[in-house]
Amino acid sequence: TVSPSQQEASTVLDPTLDEDVAAWFDTESRVPKLHLLGPVRATGHGNPAAVARRKPHYVELLTYLALHPEGVSSQQVAEAFSMSKDRVRIDIGVVRKWLGENPRTSRPYLPPAAQSRAAGEAGVWTYQVDDVLVDADLFRRLRSRGQARGDDGQEDFDLALRLVEGPPFSDLRETGWSWLLDAESRDDEILACAIVDVAHDVVAAAVQAGDLDRAARVIEVATNAAPFDEVARVDHAAVLMAQGHDAAA
Repeated sequence: TVSPSQQEASTVLDPTLDEDVAAWFDTESRVPKLHLLGPVRATGHGNPAAVARRKPHYVELLTYLALHPEGVSSQQVAEAFSMSKDRVRIDIGVVRKWLGENPRTSRPYLPPAAQSRAAGEAGVWTYQVDDVLVDADLFRRLRSRGQARGDDGQEDFDLALRLVEGPPFSDLRETGWSWLLDAESRDDEILACAIVDVAHDVVAAAVQAGDLDRAARVIEVATNAAPFDEVARVDHAAVLMAQGHDAAA
């Protein structure tokens, strides 16, 4: 059980969460969106022709920037993508055109390095994307708020799981993503574990409440996102048992 003050604190800590989630599910929203909880893809609202020839590359570049919210230097991008700094500047410019202008700031969603938040706050020229919605980030925020709300957090967990479309970081282009796949800490594996953890909490609550339809829906999401995870398999068996399918369990 969570006290009203804790619930209020969770809302104060993330006051834009509901607005951001609503924008994510709003097909008419003009905010750029990056999908990582399933097949990787992205939408921008600037000039789509800018990325038409090499869109998978530019989606990967946007993902790299989005997963480094503190900002990255042109040198870091050059090393991650094995390209020259001049090429980095050109490709960043393409992503900037693709994403378009941010109505909140009246500047690009991907400002020039000299105009980034880090440049303004600490004088460090870095590339940072502002206000681009990322399903993995929304998932993390919903999970945190759900945990802070205690028994009242199930709605946040359900919303978080609605964001999941398959195994995180699916359908990657074969010639890229070494910065992700060769890293010591794998974001794709961390996200898969987080999905299973949230699903585990939801299944336990749903089975206890006798809401087997909800439990079955959640298990489908978890096993789709992490087909070989032991926790998801055990939870699946528990749901089958509750449904009376002992042999299948």
